[in-house]
Amino acid sequence: MPRRPNIVPSRNLTMALPEDVFARLQLYLYSEAEQRVPQGAYQSFFVERINEFFERRAFDTGAGVIYGPPETIEYVKSFFEER
Repeated sequence: MPRRPNIVPSRNLTMALPEDVFARLQLYLYSEAEQRVPQGAYQSFFVERINEFFERRAFDTGAGVIYGPPETIEYVKSFFEER
């Protein structure tokens, strides 16, 4: 049975990570149950981090910058506007 195409097409990406960063990532993604890093774990990790990056917003409080999801930033802004 042929494999169904993805609804959202994927593109290949080749990248090189420093050895120490790759080792930490491997340890983080490692599954004791499978005794290895599960298939697709690297892709899931990077897709989640990239989406977090693009969804992140910033707010300068004057004492520092706060980063977070848009809802959190709006809440923080309203807190500062009340004062």
